This record gives sequence, C-alpha cells and structure tokens, in this order.
Amino acid sequence: MKTKPSLYLVLTVILVILSIIGGIFLFQIINKQDNTPSNSSSTAKIELIPTDVPQISVTPVATTAAKISPTPIASPTSKIKVTPTATPTAIPTKKVTPTITPTTTSAPSATLTYSSSTDGFSVDYSSTRKVYQDTESSGNRYTFSLSSGNFAVHIGLNDKWAWTAPNRNFSGDLIVAGQNTYRYDISNQTIVDLQSNGKNYTIQCVHNGKESLKTECESFISSFKLL
Repeated sequence: MKTKPSLYLVLTVILVILSIIGGIFLFQIINKQDNTPSNSSSTAKIELIPTDVPQISVTPVATTAAKISPTPIASPTSKIKVTPTATPTAIPTKKVTPTITPTTTSAPSATLTYSSSTDGFSVDYSSTRKVYQDTESSGNRYTFSLSSGNFAVHIGLNDKWAWTAPNRNFSGDLIVAGQNTYRYDISNQTIVDLQSNGKNYTIQCVHNGKESLKTECESFISSFKLL
C-alpha cells in the first residue's frame, strides 16, 4: 500500500519534467520561426521606411511644425519689436522742435512802453511782464510783474515817499529823466528816487541778485521819462 503512492508520485514528477522540456523545445522552435525575415509583409514595409526617412526627413519636421503651429506667434512679436525701433527715430525729430524754442528767448528783448498821463511818466518794460496799477498809502503804484522779480514805479503824493530813507540826498551821479537822483542798492534790489512837479517818483527793481535782472533793471531805469 505504501509503494504504490510513491510510484505514482515519481511518475508525476517525471511527466512534469518532460512537459517542461517539451515546452522549452517548442518555444525555441516557434521563436526561430518568428525570426525568419521571409514571409512578413509588414516587416518588409518597416525595413523600407528607414531607407526613405533621410529623403523624406522634411515631412516629419513639417508635421512637428504643424503641431507646433503656435510658434508663428513669434513672428508678430518680432514685428511688434520692429515698430518700437521705428518710433525712437521719430521721437528725436519731435525733440528737435522744442530746441527751436530759443526763438522765444527773443521775447524778453521785445519791449513795450507804458505811460501814465495821470502821474506824468513813461517807462519801457519787457513784454514778458504784466502791468498792474493800484494804490498805496503814499500814492499810486505801477507794478511790472514777473515771477523771477518784480519792477515797480511808486508815485508819492503830498510830499510822501513810498519808502523811508533817512539819508536821501540827490546827486548828479545818476541822471534819470533829466533829474538828479538818489540811488540805493542792496543784494536783492535797486531803488532810485527822483522828484518833479511836486511828485516823488521811486523806481524799484527786485532783481534778487540775478545778473540778467540787474541788466534789465538798468534798462528799465534809463528808459524812465517824465511827460
């Protein structure tokens, strides 16, 4: 009873071994048949494609370009970059036109004449200034306004002066409108006093120490005339 099961077990093991060996030989035979290059038309086509790929290599690039079609967007960006390079060339030409504005510097050289029949005087002033007439405690005042420094002509009535000067002595060192004058200079302004027909005239220049305004002040003073 014990020998028969062992015999069956040995026979089963031998059968399994033979089945494995047979399967291995069968697999090798099938593998050899698969590696033969003769009958498969699909493998023939696969072998032809590599020979044609170098000649038709452009077509894959075209297909990839078609897939990467968003890349044409780069061409508008390059055009957009070209237009700014054109605009800077136009900008300098526009900046040249303001350089012509020095012609406006001739405006200060243009002079106008202001005259007052009431107070009997006339004076030349730059056209860049605006003229305002008002009154003050001593009499009338004519202001020739400019942001960098105002000029003014004060008319003192009834023996009054527009300002107090304890040592107001008239001399012929500076003659204005044919009259002796009293001149007072400080760092920011120049004042010239003169008298005529019972009126006290004060010519005041606030030049703030600027040479251009000092030069304009001298012209303003020298142009003053009595009517």
